[in-house]
Amino acid sequence: MTETSELDFSGKEQLYYQLYDILFQGITSGAYKIGDYIPSESDLMKRYDVSRSTARKAMELLSNNGLIEKKRGRGSEVIANVPLSSPKRVSSYIKKNVDEFAVPQKRLIESGVVTMPQHVAHELGLAEGAKAFCLRRVRVSGDRPFYLETIYYEDGYVPHIAERDFSKESLRAYLNNSCDIRWSRVSQKIGACVATDEQAELLGISVGAPLLNITRVSHDQQNVPREYVESFYRADLYRLEIELD
Repeated sequence: MTETSELDFSGKEQLYYQLYDILFQGITSGAYKIGDYIPSESDLMKRYDVSRSTARKAMELLSNNGLIEKKRGRGSEVIANVPLSSPKRVSSYIKKNVDEFAVPQKRLIESGVVTMPQHVAHELGLAEGAKAFCLRRVRVSGDRPFYLETIYYEDGYVPHIAERDFSKESLRAYLNNSCDIRWSRVSQKIGACVATDEQAELLGISVGAPLLNITRVSHDQQNVPREYVESFYRADLYRLEIELD
């Protein structure tokens, strides 16, 4: 297990999510195998010098992602090594907004100003040929590439974005805390496709392997579309669970 010194107590990232990510990496990398029991809340409190509520929140996130199950009198058992995602409604996404984008294990592929693809310009209500700041990253779980994401903003919308290193820094935290940018509404489309040569190389899979494709458009407080995100998830490492009301 990772030592206490690896938790950052500066306040830049919430402790419960740092703790969750340590356990998440342990599960998805195979350090904790299916059937193993992860440390209890009390053990985590002692090992990482955190409060019970911090340890409990980290465990709840693991449980919500379908990775562990609490067994009465025995502890929390690992039941899967691939997380679930439940895109049910916008309010659920906004809560996820704070958590998911705080994870720092992302490999930077591209960062800079480009000509916005026509379909992206259409989604953001901009003219064809508009300039955009483009950020491309590969999310890594352990040593395995997990998904590829490409994010577009109209050039100039996010202050000083080109000066930041989002392979290490949380993009969502920067938008929220430094730029006071928060989304009021999010629309999402889910589809399937097969990996291109480039996607296969970046994700460590074969050309033509199945991918889950999720596109997301986020609107600001004035309901103006401002962010376009396109993600390609490895179908062998990711699944969606959707609850119908």
